[in-house]
Amino acid sequence: MSKKNLLIACLVIAALFVSVASAFAQVRIPDAPRAVANTLRGMNIIVGNWWMDYNPANNPPMRSGWANSDFQQRQLDYRRRLVQQYGFTMQDRNVASWNEMSQVAATSMMAGRPAASVFRLQPDWALALYRQNLLYNVASRRVIDWTATTPVEWNQVVTEAFTFNNRTFAFADGYGGSYHAACVFWNKRLFREAGLDENLPYDLQRNGQWTWDRFLEICKQLTRDRNNDGIMDTYAMPADLSTEILDALISSNGANYVSRDRNGRLSNATNTPAFIEAVQFYMRLRDEGVMKPKPEGAAWNWHIPEFQDGRVAMRIDQQYLATNDLRNMRDNWGMVLPPKGPRRPNQYTVFNDENVMVIPARGFTDAQVDAILWAVQAWVTPVDENWRLGEYPNYRDRRAVDETVAMIRNRALWQWKYHLHVPGLNRGGIAWEIWHHDGEPAQLIEAVSQNWNALIADANRR
Repeated sequence: MSKKNLLIACLVIAALFVSVASAFAQVRIPDAPRAVANTLRGMNIIVGNWWMDYNPANNPPMRSGWANSDFQQRQLDYRRRLVQQYGFTMQDRNVASWNEMSQVAATSMMAGRPAASVFRLQPDWALALYRQNLLYNVASRRVIDWTATTPVEWNQVVTEAFTFNNRTFAFADGYGGSYHAACVFWNKRLFREAGLDENLPYDLQRNGQWTWDRFLEICKQLTRDRNNDGIMDTYAMPADLSTEILDALISSNGANYVSRDRNGRLSNATNTPAFIEAVQFYMRLRDEGVMKPKPEGAAWNWHIPEFQDGRVAMRIDQQYLATNDLRNMRDNWGMVLPPKGPRRPNQYTVFNDENVMVIPARGFTDAQVDAILWAVQAWVTPVDENWRLGEYPNYRDRRAVDETVAMIRNRALWQWKYHLHVPGLNRGGIAWEIWHHDGEPAQLIEAVSQNWNALIADANRR
């Protein structure tokens, strides 16, 4: 390399370092109210969860999931400067396993010595704590505007679901952050081998043609006896998980298991034409033979390797598979929302819940709660307006993010899973029985209605 070219290369590298440094500097630390700043100094704020540790004082800060990406580095730099400027410490901490989390949260709150300043919980766990009067009414504090979209977009669906008599007991930032939306995953190789374009579901979804009828046509093409021995070698999808399949079908037709009115009263929503129609379509999928039956003696999770190992072409499940089961799948895959049902022809549905954040009712003064809430908002403030940068590494193609995840983040498409608000209600009472039911869908629904109505009535009294 000539001296001139070497000099140019050095200048380019130096410019890159300057641009990176300036990018870090552009992430501004927010100004805290004086009372909050005074209270924050010396506090140790723990956001408790069941899946990971993140402490900006460590390097790398995470026990798992640290890829040392530019986005993660900028977030780390921002959080380190945040806690340094206000003289407090903050961290995400794995305070319990998934099996133990609800119990740890409840017992520590009841003792007045909460295991975390803020808990991230499944919504049904949070509702159980609310019923025990263990959660702080965050709507009583004015340090956060829960209707704001900047600097943090607060999830209005969550605040609405957890608001009772104008008191709010849980919150969440953004939409789809827990990856719980019902989705359809497909194996691109098996699509090609069946003579289908490997991106067909994306194209149909984009063009508004991703419907039940088209879905069934594709299922039939994907269910194949490749060696003509009378035995199907590849199926469109596994028969499990029945509950997730039914979730996708009822929501995509505008139905729900349980509805909630403006006064917060819950009611049984299964005896509607849209719900009955969804059960009927599920039974049609069963009768068409496009779903691989559960092998005799197989474990409950038999369907996971069926899709991962390429023996079925599609799988209906929650969005989190992208960051979990499918991370190391050999074949490439794509992800779309469930196809539209006939009663919802103009709009896709995001049937979702969300892990929520709650603050214990005991253990903190009002001033400390203000400081905690402000710190949480600052902690989760995005360091980049392009949210896609943090999502691309989770998927095999950009269309999953640019098209499907973009819709999952659209609040207008959300439908909350209100059956989670009813203790003891198990939607498997319908989903599991579909495989053994030969009568009309209404008969299947009627079989569980008495029990469900009693559970819903009890939930309304709490």
